[in-house]
Amino acid sequence: MLEQLLSTLKTFQGAEYLIRETQTRRVEGYNIKKQSEMAREVETCQLALTLYAVFEEEGKKYRGSYNTEIHPGTSTDELKEIISQGMYAAGFVKNAYYPLVSPAAPKAVVGKDVDIDNAIAELQTAFHATDNHGQGHISYSEFFVTHSDVRIINSSGVDVGYTTNHVFVETAVHQPTPDGGEIEISEAYRFSLQDIPASAKYLQGRVADLFTVAQKKAVAVPTPTVGDINILLSGECLSTFFSYYQENADAQMVYQSLSTYKEGDVVQGTDDSDRITITLDPNMEGSANSKPYDQHGQPLDSHEIITKGKLVKYWGDTRFSSYLGTQPTGNISNIYVTGGTASDTDLRKEPYLELVSFSDFQVNSVTGDLGSEIRLGFYFDGKTITPVTGGSITGNMANVQDSLRMSVEERQYNNYRGPATVRLRGASISGS
Repeated sequence: MLEQLLSTLKTFQGAEYLIRETQTRRVEGYNIKKQSEMAREVETCQLALTLYAVFEEEGKKYRGSYNTEIHPGTSTDELKEIISQGMYAAGFVKNAYYPLVSPAAPKAVVGKDVDIDNAIAELQTAFHATDNHGQGHISYSEFFVTHSDVRIINSSGVDVGYTTNHVFVETAVHQPTPDGGEIEISEAYRFSLQDIPASAKYLQGRVADLFTVAQKKAVAVPTPTVGDINILLSGECLSTFFSYYQENADAQMVYQSLSTYKEGDVVQGTDDSDRITITLDPNMEGSANSKPYDQHGQPLDSHEIITKGKLVKYWGDTRFSSYLGTQPTGNISNIYVTGGTASDTDLRKEPYLELVSFSDFQVNSVTGDLGSEIRLGFYFDGKTITPVTGGSITGNMANVQDSLRMSVEERQYNNYRGPATVRLRGASISGS
């Protein structure tokens, strides 16, 4: 279908386009407790086409675009009709002109050959081996192991490809409570698959953590109203917490005036806080988001965008970077955060409320507002650590970032690698 599409596009003189072909093979496993209920294999081929129209009005140059998908079995005549109508529709979209990605030296392929049939078997075996507790059990699990071959072609001469292998697992643990009831804690994990034994070990660690959360929540008491106290954040919420800075450094956010960040400005930190350094790393090991090219075919390299609290570089795709007059980095979603100066032990010396699990932790990248209901935390009053649950945290990044302290110990959650724990003040805790 791809060659047929390319051949048809050549009949349209001067046509500008972007094609993204994704061939996917996915093996799936569905389990109730340790019993396999269903195994399935899915193969798909997705062919996405973007057509462009370049035109001028009143002396201003525009580039319009039209997106569609080409389905298998589409005839040549149907392709001609789709292309003709798409190019016509693109002429009504008045985006300021921007260049398409140009050809560059080829990048190394991220993925490698992995036997995904063997991988899902080994991952499920390792996963269920963790379900060995006297109380509490895994109620269900769903496994998706995906191999993808991606090819990106545009009318400027870009023709690149790469391979990825990644895993998605969804599961839940049921845990009895002291009063004879039962709670359920669910989680999902996503990570790249390069080394099967290493991925199995990683997955076992995540499930062990899930059992710990369930066991602690089963005996947790309502979250007290603690007043102004040190708040510790740990776990996957840190990916969301630090993505606030990444998103505000995005050229698209800046161009659309949704971000006030300016290159050279200090965007975080005081003499009383740790100052963050953020690197966007497209080759982060273990991340399912790692790839050598973005969706437009832009080659990806590592870029340090914030250095010790100062914004040193915008990041973004070719379109919005050209609007700001900066060099495009491409779209990179892996974030590596450094700058921690305290040990995990040092962060816990004074009374604190540590929050480790939320219903849905969110940070608004425009307003900076943060908040979520608390699923599990630990309250340390200076003498005793008590598991707590319920209530919520609310705050704003502008009010908490100047008190930020970060552990030197690091942890990775898919596309985030950075401090395992952060400490802050200035957020409000609503007890239950």
